[in-house]
Amino acid sequence: MEQLPLWGGKPAAVSRDSIPLLSKSRFLAGLQCHKRLYLECHAPRTLRDPLTAATEALFAAGARVGIVARGLFAGGVRIGEDHIDDAVRKTTALLGQPASRAIYEAAFNHDNVRVRVDILAPAGDGVWDLVEVKSSAGYKEEYLPDIGIQLHVLEGAGVPIRRACLVHVNNQYVYEGGPYVLDQLFTLRDLTPQARDVIPRLLPHLAAMRTPLWAWDPPDIAVGQHCKRPYICPFYSHCHTNRPEHPLESLPRMNQKLLRALREAEIDDIRNIPEDFEGLTDLHKRIRASVITGRVHSDPELKQKLAAVHPPVHFLDFETCNPALPRFAGTRPFQQVPFQWSDHVLRKDGTLDHLEYLHTEETDPREPLVESLVQSLGTEGSIVVYSGFEERIIRSLADEVEEWREDLLAIAGRIVDLLELIRSHYYHPEFRGSFSIKDVLPALIDDLNYDDLEIQEGSQAATAFVEMLDPETSRSRTLDLEHALRAYCYRDTEAMVRLFQKLREDE
Repeated sequence: MEQLPLWGGKPAAVSRDSIPLLSKSRFLAGLQCHKRLYLECHAPRTLRDPLTAATEALFAAGARVGIVARGLFAGGVRIGEDHIDDAVRKTTALLGQPASRAIYEAAFNHDNVRVRVDILAPAGDGVWDLVEVKSSAGYKEEYLPDIGIQLHVLEGAGVPIRRACLVHVNNQYVYEGGPYVLDQLFTLRDLTPQARDVIPRLLPHLAAMRTPLWAWDPPDIAVGQHCKRPYICPFYSHCHTNRPEHPLESLPRMNQKLLRALREAEIDDIRNIPEDFEGLTDLHKRIRASVITGRVHSDPELKQKLAAVHPPVHFLDFETCNPALPRFAGTRPFQQVPFQWSDHVLRKDGTLDHLEYLHTEETDPREPLVESLVQSLGTEGSIVVYSGFEERIIRSLADEVEEWREDLLAIAGRIVDLLELIRSHYYHPEFRGSFSIKDVLPALIDDLNYDDLEIQEGSQAATAFVEMLDPETSRSRTLDLEHALRAYCYRDTEAMVRLFQKLREDE
């Protein structure tokens, strides 16, 4: 068996003088894909996909959770955003002080891997607890290598570790207002045995992932499911150039067995799939036929179901926030709290009205939102939504706002899901396998999209709402955010109206 080069060795055929240190994040990138790691280390940042608003919102939320979680180990010292060498020196100095305090973002370097530890908590007698903070509601498999590599580095650097722990949000905690009860808001899990067990399995990966870093060209690794697992690769677009016009990834709801069978048959384009290929669903067959012929697939049943929608037709959309750190008393972490709705009303004579609600106070939005919603929707007419999200929100509100329970349940009974109608009965080749309204709309409607809006997706709306309510946000910025939120929610229901009319009128 060929010996893999370690940090000091390199393949003879290449001429790099050195390769970059591996950080914890780079190590985790290498576990996902060696090509991703190579690009992380050597490629210009312009090759990266721009961060989406959803990703930026997740990063910001994670940072807030991390700061609050430090309160579990209060009185500590934060190392800060220093250069890694300076941070290591500061950490070492703090470890040597007799009066030990928790260290936030402690820095270490061992085996040419550098890590920053969320919280290093003193456990007495010169030993420490390694604490990794995650803004999720529980343990995930990908957390173990994260904690394991940190444990390897810290103990290799001579830090005696008593426990390696995970702190995550407890989604059963009910916020009662005021300061958070931290030992209820967070759950601490001792993962020391699992972290120690995983280290021997991580070290061969650590050695192997350094080998391609000496090369001048990235390793030749085919795209696949690993491009999105456990996280979508920041170089996804770069690696997915020169792909077939209708790649297999455009088949929605495809299981691993079917994907593996298609790849083993050397099929990478939907148009090359045999009609009788085992494992295809009716939806897959519909998409295959549509992209082969270039024609729209439309079942006659779609027109019948759209004709059964009776006026006044309400087109309803909610915007919600579900923060990891609950904002309103009586809510839990990650609970969806609606703060805005838009209702376009298509009347029997073809006229179109618009009603809306946006909560702009620093108070729980649910009761005033429900009251205004019930008044707007009344008791007559179908309520068209796009996905099952609105019905889920309405039914949850029926449990949370008892006064309006019966009205809300009656409203839920009038809902028609336009997304499900399209998915079941319609396909356009330009959908590219997606039934998201933001992909369906431009395929069917030429003159309407989201490109002119400041807010273009729900995660941005949730972030904007939180910023709008922040007392430190300027008045002018608050007004801009309010305008942007209204415009975005309006566009969602306007889009539904246009899609509904297009599908109902097309021959």
